[in-house]
Amino acid sequence: MKNIKKFKINYLTLYFLLISFLCGYIKNACIIFLIVLFHELGHVVICKIFKYKINSIEIFPFGGVTKIDKLLNNSIIKDLLISIMGIIFQLFIFLITDNVVVLKYNKYIMLFNLLPIIPLDGSKILFEIYALIMPYKKVIKYYYITSFIFIIIYFIFNYKYNLNNYMIIILFIYKTIEVIKNRNILYEKFILERALYDIKFNKVKNKNEDINKYLKDTKYYYKYNNKIISDKEYLKNKYYLDKYK
Repeated sequence: MKNIKKFKINYLTLYFLLISFLCGYIKNACIIFLIVLFHELGHVVICKIFKYKINSIEIFPFGGVTKIDKLLNNSIIKDLLISIMGIIFQLFIFLITDNVVVLKYNKYIMLFNLLPIIPLDGSKILFEIYALIMPYKKVIKYYYITSFIFIIIYFIFNYKYNLNNYMIIILFIYKTIEVIKNRNILYEKFILERALYDIKFNKVKNKNEDINKYLKDTKYYYKYNNKIISDKEYLKNKYYLDKYK
């Protein structure tokens, strides 16, 4: 845990633990809390394997958000593994215990985290699936549109329930709006990384591609001034120089 800069328990989690204590459900709350920690451990382990630094871990009642120091142009396979490893770790719980209460909450938390709503793991998994078939700029757009669609669906099925659900829905909306506000920054960072770093890609395309159509995990080559140059050289010598001169 020494490479983790910040560990935080979100105020919603503290509220959840307090309400559970006052209502006499502290044992159930502790079980949920431990399952969530075990879930996040899965993300931590895979990050250690890939030698990524973890900037922070924030624990929510339904799961956690692990922020990792890595490029947006990271391998799709690696990003998929990072996103799914928390759920895979939860599968181990089904093998190591037969406690009915633990198994029930573990199942609910696992299925909940598979929802494609920002910031749940399901949305990150879907992001990488989108990245396999469409340009990164479109991926960001479909990422938050899908999140909003499933927030509405989640609300339709849960609007009659307690205050906890309303607080979770508000958090979902806040996190999704945050992505919308930062969408241009995310895209610019995605492009800038290609100009600054030597990135290993799994696919190569030899075509003069519009940068708005760049796929994640794909390297492009251009015919520029009668020479074949990489997208890194193209972005440094043409796009960014032309843009900022």
